[in-house]
Amino acid sequence: MGPNQRHGPRLTTRIELEEGVIEVVMIAQQEAEIAELARRSQSRLAIKEGEETRSRTR
Repeated sequence: MGPNQRHGPRLTTRIELEEGVIEVVMIAQQEAEIAELARRSQSRLAIKEGEETRSRTR
């Protein structure tokens, strides 16, 4: 049994774990970007509603 065969299952497990961590990080980044877009959208909507309210009261 060569050295690569001895560490094969461990190496495979480590690679799978690293890929899982990378996937979790990517998902977290996507969720953060989505939350930021939602926050910006809400801010724009609040500004627009405020402008409409001011234009009606003039």
